[in-house]
Parts: sequence; C-alpha cells; structure tokens
Amino acid sequence: MKKIFESCKKINKKHRVLASVVLASVIIVGCISVKPTLAYFTTYASAKGGVSIDIGPTTRVNEKFKDWKKTIQIENTGKVDCFVRCKVIAASQFTITASGNNWSLSDDGYWYYSKAVPVGEMTEPITAYIKVSEKVKTNFNVVVVQECTPVTYDENGNPCVAPDAKWDAEAQYDDEEGGK
Repeated sequence: MKKIFESCKKINKKHRVLASVVLASVIIVGCISVKPTLAYFTTYASAKGGVSIDIGPTTRVNEKFKDWKKTIQIENTGKVDCFVRCKVIAASQFTITASGNNWSLSDDGYWYYSKAVPVGEMTEPITAYIKVSEKVKTNFNVVVVQECTPVTYDENGNPCVAPDAKWDAEAQYDDEEGGK
C-alpha cells in the first residue's frame, strides 16, 4: 500500500507540473492575442463618395393661398422637358373646384397640363377654389399632389399629349458597359 501511495504522489506531482506548464502557455497565448483582439473590436472603417443618379425630370410646386383660393404653378427643375399633373385633396367637408388655362380635369381626379414644360420654366397657374362649410371650425390642410414624367414621342417624332404620356413608366438603369 505504501508503494501505491508514493507512486500516486509522483503522478500528482507530474500532473501539477504539467498543469502549470499548460496554464503558463494559456496565459502567454492570451497576452499575445489581447492586442489584436482589442484592435478587432476598436477598428472601424469609413467611406466617402457616392454616385449621383438622375432618374428623370424633377419639379417644384409653387403655391400661394389667399381668399380661399390656392394658386398653383409647377416649375420644371430637371434636365429634360416634362409633362405635369396635379391633384388637389382636402377632407370631405370641403368642396374644391379648380380651373386654369391649358389645364383639364381627367376621370382619375388629376388635372393635366396640356403642354410640355420646358426646363427651367413653369406651367400657367391653376387655381383651386376652396368652399368651406360654415359648420367647420377646425384647422385643415389642402394638399397638392403633383407628378411629372418625361415628354415621350410617337414613332413620327411628335410629342404625346399630356394625358397619354407614360405616367407609369419605370426608371431604367444602364450599367457602365452600356448593357442593361
């Protein structure tokens, strides 16, 4: 029995030495890898630049409100001639009528400007007349929604009429090699 006890002491001593060597190795490896690990968690990247894209015509709505009339003109701020349309929206307790030269009301509720609007120019004014019920005593908004689309041409090179323009056309993208 005594011999077994002494050999167990030797084994335990060997295990303690081995455990100490392993522990020291782990500590050394840990210390060596702390700096790169901290660098990983503290490194960041930033980017600058971008690509400007032009997805078609752009417009700006110019509105004036006076005496329960909203006068609206739409300016072509883009790089191509365009057609425009607008809709005047208010709550159901208000009655809105509109009129203007070269503007016509369509079944879809939009007022279409019959002429192409050249770059840098404006439509003729359209005036929305707002009739308010005497029962209304709250603040309200009259919203102008406007859209524009590039002038399209038929097979003979003639511009389309504004209501027949491609109001649902999708933007197309050509990659750098000229493909789609």
